[in-house]
Amino acid sequence: MPMAPQNGMGTAAMVLGILSICLFCLYGVVSLVLGILAVVFGVKGRRRAERGEATNHGQAQAGLIMGVIGIIVGVAMIVLLLVIGISAFNEDSSNSDPYYGSAHSLSATVASER
Repeated sequence: MPMAPQNGMGTAAMVLGILSICLFCLYGVVSLVLGILAVVFGVKGRRRAERGEATNHGQAQAGLIMGVIGIIVGVAMIVLLLVIGISAFNEDSSNSDPYYGSAHSLSATVASER
């Protein structure tokens, strides 16, 4: 009796790939981790399908591709959040000072009165 195909790796890769793309909004970290797992399971699932141990080569390939997309989207989200955080941190806090920049105009007024 032949062994039943072991399609778990390809199915897991596809599910994790879909989740990695859908969950990028969780600061990108979840998408990055799930994308890496989808790529690993996708590669293993494709190897099993090529050896004839599994019948879902397409699912493993789809999981691999979606995992790579999830990694890219996750990294892009992390970079975007870092840029926003750095720009918010570097913003001049002196804008809240109502007299910021008024020393220049004050000295010009005093000089013109003399």
